[in-house]
Amino acid sequence: MEHWRIPYLGQRRLPSKLEDFELTTFFTFNRSELACIGQRQKPLFKLAVALQIGFIRMSGITLDAVDNVPKRLWRHLADQIGVQDPPDIASLASIYAERPRTLADHQQTAYEKLGFSRLTEHQRRYVVRWLRETLQGRAGVSSLLGELKQWFYEHRILLIADRELKRLISQAHRDQEQQLGDELIKTYSLPTLDQWAKVLTEARSDGTPVQSWLWSPPIKQSTVQISHFFEKIEYLTALGVAGQWPAQINESATRFYGQRRGNRPPSISARITGVRRTIEVGCFLRYALCTASDQMLEMLRRWIRKMVNKAGKETAPQYNEAQGRLRKFAQGVRDRATNKGLTEAELREQLVTLADEALKQSKLTRAALGREWLVDNPRQARAMLKQLLDISLESDGEHPVIMALERLREIYASKGTELPPSASIDLGSRWRAAINGTDRKRALAAFEWATLLKLRLSLRNGSVFLAHSFKYRGYAALLIPKDEWQVQRNHHYGHLKAHQDPKEQLAQYKALLRERLDEFAKAVQDGRVRVDTEGIHLEHQPVSDEDKRVAELRRALHAQHAEGQISDMMLHVDSKVRYSWHLLGREPNSRDELLLAYASAMNLSTAMSAAEVARMIPGMTAEAVRSMTKRLCSERQLRASADAVFQYMQQFEIAGHWGRADLASSDMMSLEIPRNIWQARADPRRRTASMGVYTHAHDRWGFFYDQPVVLNRRQVGVAIEGVVRQRATNDIAQLAVDTHGFTYFGMLIAKLLRFDLCPRLADLKSRRLHVPVDFDVPEILDCVVDRDLDEAEMEAHHDEHVRIAASIYTGHCSAVLALERYGSDARGQPAYDAGVQIGKLLTTIYLLDYFINPAFRSEVQHALNRGESMHTLQRAIHDGQVPSDLAKREETLAGVSSALSLMSNIVMAWNTEQMQAALDRIREAGGQPATEHLRRIAPTAVEGINFRGTFDFPVEKYAERIMPSTAAAAPRRRGWANG
Repeated sequence: MEHWRIPYLGQRRLPSKLEDFELTTFFTFNRSELACIGQRQKPLFKLAVALQIGFIRMSGITLDAVDNVPKRLWRHLADQIGVQDPPDIASLASIYAERPRTLADHQQTAYEKLGFSRLTEHQRRYVVRWLRETLQGRAGVSSLLGELKQWFYEHRILLIADRELKRLISQAHRDQEQQLGDELIKTYSLPTLDQWAKVLTEARSDGTPVQSWLWSPPIKQSTVQISHFFEKIEYLTALGVAGQWPAQINESATRFYGQRRGNRPPSISARITGVRRTIEVGCFLRYALCTASDQMLEMLRRWIRKMVNKAGKETAPQYNEAQGRLRKFAQGVRDRATNKGLTEAELREQLVTLADEALKQSKLTRAALGREWLVDNPRQARAMLKQLLDISLESDGEHPVIMALERLREIYASKGTELPPSASIDLGSRWRAAINGTDRKRALAAFEWATLLKLRLSLRNGSVFLAHSFKYRGYAALLIPKDEWQVQRNHHYGHLKAHQDPKEQLAQYKALLRERLDEFAKAVQDGRVRVDTEGIHLEHQPVSDEDKRVAELRRALHAQHAEGQISDMMLHVDSKVRYSWHLLGREPNSRDELLLAYASAMNLSTAMSAAEVARMIPGMTAEAVRSMTKRLCSERQLRASADAVFQYMQQFEIAGHWGRADLASSDMMSLEIPRNIWQARADPRRRTASMGVYTHAHDRWGFFYDQPVVLNRRQVGVAIEGVVRQRATNDIAQLAVDTHGFTYFGMLIAKLLRFDLCPRLADLKSRRLHVPVDFDVPEILDCVVDRDLDEAEMEAHHDEHVRIAASIYTGHCSAVLALERYGSDARGQPAYDAGVQIGKLLTTIYLLDYFINPAFRSEVQHALNRGESMHTLQRAIHDGQVPSDLAKREETLAGVSSALSLMSNIVMAWNTEQMQAALDRIREAGGQPATEHLRRIAPTAVEGINFRGTFDFPVEKYAERIMPSTAAAAPRRRGWANG
C-alpha cells in the first residue's frame, strides 16, 4: 500500500472536501461494482451502496455517519451510477435513523463486494501473533498503528476501533519488553543491572554524569579523542558490559532503547522504573560500548592513514633527491657514450665505476622512504598499540595480526625495547627486510607499524573483528549462520529466484555474452564503433541545441505558477498526503504540535539552527524545536513522510511522460559541516569539510531513498542498499551510477538481488572486455578482450555468493557493511576473487550493451543528469553549513538526509501539481504536447519560492484535512487553531 493512503485508514467520517485524485482513487467503480450497485431498486439506495463501497475502499471501515457527505461527492456518485436527479442526502440519514437494519444491509453488501469480512476470534489471535513477531525485529511502536491498520486492509478485514488496536499493540509491546527484560536479567542478573542504573547517574571527577560522558560523540579526529574512547571501552568492559549479549535483543532494539535513554537527561532517566528501566540501562550500556568501539576503530584507521600520508610528505624531498641522482647517473652514461676520445676499454671501465656507485645506493621509492620515516618515529605507534592490547580483537583461526599483538603484549610486559629474533610472523613482504634486520630496535619499530597497517586492512575485510561492535563484526555475525543457511537454503534461493546449479547460471551469462559479442563485432565491422590497441572508441555525439518547442512548452507549463513561501507548500502538500501524520505517528493533536513538526523538519533540512527556525515562526521556542528534532531523528519517520510525498507526485498523469517506472539513478551530494566534526572529510570540489548525502532519484523525478555517507569512499554498498530497502516504488530494474557506485563484486550482488547496476564509467575507452578462458571471440575484437575468467572458480563459490545476497535481502546485514567487507581489501579471499570474476563477466555484458545501443547509453546518462538536477534543488533548500549539534551523531545526520529529501519532494510535488494543471489547460485549448518534449521539463523550478524569512502557516485553511478530528470537535470555537 502506498504511504499516502495509510492516514485514511480507520477514519470514521468523510472529509468535508474531496480532491479529484481521491474521487478517482476511491469513489470510481469498475463494471462488477456498478452491477452490484445496480441491483438496488431505489436511486437513493444505489447511491447509499456506492457511498459505502467507496468509503470502505478508502478507510477500511464502514460508514455510519452520513450527515456530512460533500455535495461534490454526492454528484460524482450520481454521475457514476446514472442517477439524473439525486435525492437529498438528508433523506438517507433519516431512513438510516429509523431503520438501522437498512444501514447494516448496505454496509454488508459493500464490504462483501470488496472481499472484506469482520474480525473473527481466530483472526484476532493471529493478529496478536503477528504483532509479537513484528516487534521482534524492531523496538519502537510509533508507526505500528498505521502498519496494523494496513495489515487489516491488505488481509481484507474490517478495521476495529483505534482504542482496541492500541490495546492490542500495547499488550504485545508489554509482552515483548517483559521478554527482553527477562533475557537481560538471565544474562547479567538483576543486582548487576540495578548497579549499572545507579552508576549511570553518578558524577565523574569533572562533575559530568557517567551517562552524559558515555553518550558524548567524538569532538574531533585526534589521538587524544582516540585515548578517550579507549578509556570508555575500558570502563564499560570493567563493568561487565562486554560479556555475552542476549541474542534475543537484536541491534535494532539495542539502538532504539539505547538512544531513547541517551536522548534524555540523566535526571529524567533516573525516574524510569520497572522492566523498562532494566531494558534501557542494559541497551544503553551495550549501545555505548558498540558505538564507542566503532568510533575508536574508525578514528584509529584514519589516524594510521594520516600517519602514512605524513610520512610521504616528510620524505618528499628525499625522493626528489633520489630522482636527481638517477638523472645524474643517466647524464653520466650519456656523456661517456658520446665521448669519442675514450677507448673501448676506458669506456667500459668508467661505465662499470658509474654502475657500482649507483648499485651502492639502495632502491628508493616513495613508499620505501615513507616506511623508513615511520620506523624512525615509532613513539606514537607504540603508545597506540599499548592501548589497543586491552581491546578483545578476534579472528577466525590463526591470523598474523592477532599473533603479532600477542607477541607485542609479551614484549611490552617485559619492558623490552628490541624485537626477539624468534618473532617470525608474516606481516607483508614490504616490511620483511626491516623486521629481519640486524638492528633489533628498528626491527621492533617496523614490527609495530607493520602490525598497525595490517590491522587497518584486516578490520576492513573482516578477517579481524570485534564482538562488541556494530560495524566491525565478524563474518559469522554478518552473514546468515552456516547451519541456518543449510536448513533454509532452498527458501532463500526461491526468494531470490537464483539457480541452485551454478553451471546453469553461468550458461545463461555465457549465452548472453556470445550474443552481445557477435552484435558488437558487427557494429565494429559497420564502423559504428572503432577498436584498436588503444581501446574502444565511440563516435562523439555533438550536443544538440534545445528544440524551440520544448522551450515554449516549458514557459507555458511554468507561466501561471503560484508564488509563495515554503510554508505554504508544506501545508498544501500535507493537506493532500498528510505526511505530518507519518512524522508524528498519528494525527496532530493541535496547531502547535503541527507547527512544531514542520519547524523540526525545517531545522533538519535547511542550514538554520533550532534557534533561527524558532525566530522565523512566531510563538515557537528553540528548546521545543530541538526536542521534536530529537524525536523525529530517533523514530525515523522522516523517510516514510518523504515516501508519501513521492508517491503522491507519481499519481499525476504528467509524471508518466517523464521517464520509465523501473529506472533510477543514485549519486552523492556533499553538505558542509563544521571542520572539527570527527567524520568531516574534505570535499575535493568545494574544498570544504563535508559529509555526504547519498540519494536515489527516480526517472520520473523524486527521491525514494537517502542515506548519509562519509566522503571519499566507494558507494556501491549504499547504492545497492537503497534499492533493496526502499518501500516507495515498485522494484527498480536498473540503477544508473557513476564510477564511485561501481565495483565488480557489486555488479554480482546487484544481479543476485534482481536488478542491474548501470555504471557510467570513467576512462571508458581503456576498459577491457573479460571472457572465460578458451571462450571463442570474433577475431576483430582480440585487441580489447582478455580471456582471464576461470569458470571452475566462479562455479565453486556460487553458493557463498547467494548466501551473501540473501543476508542483505533478509536484513541480516546491510549492503553497506557487506560490500565494505568484500571490497578491494578482501583480495586473496576465495569468495571475493571468484565474485570479482563473475562481476567482470557481467560488466562485459553491460559494456557491450552500452557500446552498441546509443538509446540505452543516452538513457543512463539522462537518469544521472536527472539526479544532478535534483541536487541543485537540494542546494537551494540547504544553502549553508549543517548545524554542529546535528552533525555529530549518525541518527541526526540520517535525519538531515531524510528531511532534505522530504523538503525536496514537497517542492517537486507542488511544481508537479501546478504543471499538471497547466498541461490540462493546454489540452483544453487544443494542444497536444509530445511525450519526448514533456520528458525534458523538470519539476525542480525554485523561482518565486521563498525559503527564508518569517514563515506564516495558515493552518486554518487546511485544518479540516490535516487535523479532521480537531476541526470536527470544535468547528465553531474561536481560536481553536491556536490551542
